[in-house]
Amino acid sequence: MVNTNSALCAFLDIPETTVVSRSHLPVLLQKVDVEVFDYLLFTHYGFRLDSQEKQWFSGDGKELRGSIESGKKRGQAVVQIVHHHSGEAIAQNYYDGQKESEIPTLRALLSKDDLASQKITLDALHLCPSTTEMITKAGGVFLIGLKENQPTLLAHMTDCALPPIDQKTTFDFNHGRVEQRKYWLYDVSKQGFDPRWDNTAFKRLVKVQRTRINQKNAKISREVSYYISNETAKEGIFDAVRNHWSVEVNNHIRDVTLNEDQLKSKKRQFK
Repeated sequence: MVNTNSALCAFLDIPETTVVSRSHLPVLLQKVDVEVFDYLLFTHYGFRLDSQEKQWFSGDGKELRGSIESGKKRGQAVVQIVHHHSGEAIAQNYYDGQKESEIPTLRALLSKDDLASQKITLDALHLCPSTTEMITKAGGVFLIGLKENQPTLLAHMTDCALPPIDQKTTFDFNHGRVEQRKYWLYDVSKQGFDPRWDNTAFKRLVKVQRTRINQKNAKISREVSYYISNETAKEGIFDAVRNHWSVEVNNHIRDVTLNEDQLKSKKRQFK
């Protein structure tokens, strides 16, 4: 910022003032009330949510590795609600990875500003009755990864021989690699589930098979993943899976390219 301050002020036609240096920025941020700052930021730039015309958002968390203190394995972590199409974070919160969990932090975000009434994609970590019931009760839609952390549900869904009600195949070509994605959609609304899921209203199961072909060495890799949802409509559900991946990829790009999670927190007290 210091190096580009003069040019930026000239471009914006505003008076040139002293800029905070990179070394002093963490000290300044240490004095910022995070909750107040987030509220002002997202109130000013946030979306206007409509429970009737629902939009797709992704809930995603990542640890800020630069905040890990010597001798400790975990540090501060951030959880964000990100709009699928614009990539903008419309809500976020922090938690202490040593003492707290991502699951209740995300639920607290969903409870604000009618977010639980929207369409939400989440990682398998959040596939638990307390989260799915909260979204269902609010009239929202969830699409959540189904993995080994719910072994009984995963086995039940992968063992049931159901005909797909919709399917789709897409191809991507980039970085010397061909990636094929096959999607299958199944109606699981009439399947019997464990009583702990009684208030969840599972309706759809999505199966995705990703096949990657390296054009340089012809190496082929395959990966199968599952997602479960209370969505009844078929339209847009495959795109929602893909867009959720895109949000995760963007986080990786920010980590690697911008070195974002290496920024030191100076023991900043994230609430």
